[in-house]
Parts: sequence; structure tokens; C-alpha cells
Amino acid sequence: MFAGQRLKELDQAKRLVVLQADLHRHLLQLEAVALRERLAGLGAARATLKSPRPLLVAAGVVAGLLALRKGRALARWMRTAFTAWRWLRRFTAE
Repeated sequence: MFAGQRLKELDQAKRLVVLQADLHRHLLQLEAVALRERLAGLGAARATLKSPRPLLVAAGVVAGLLALRKGRALARWMRTAFTAWRWLRRFTAE
């Protein structure tokens, strides 16, 4: 009688372990899918930031603000900004 009860307990424990393993396997698969989706979005964001367009927009805003505040000094700032842009372009091209 005792051996039969012990076998039932062991069988139930085995089933519980198998169910837990299945649950963890499915959770890992779900996390892998979520990670792939996040990394795919990161690649798109990286491509957007790698293009010079955001830098050009920021430079245009800064140039506009400088033109409003100090028109004569804008020429000096534009030369500096253009030199910096060329330098950054050469640096990112490598």
C-alpha cells in the first residue's frame, strides 16, 4: 500500500516537472520572439540616426536661431559648422 502511494506521488511530481519544463520552454520562445522584434526596431532606428538628415535638421534649426539673434556672426558660425560637418562626414564614412 505504501509503495503504491509513493509511486503515485512520484508520478504526480514527474508530471509537474514536465509541465513546468513545457511552460519555461514556451516562455523562452516568447521572449526570443519579443527580443527579435525589439532588435528589428533598433536596426531601423540605427539606420535613421546613421543618415545625415537628423544632423542637417538640427543644424538648420541652430542656424535659424543664430540668424535671428546675431546676423553678422552667422557667417563665422556657418564656416565653422560646414567644417565640422565635413569632418564628421569623413569620420563616419570610414
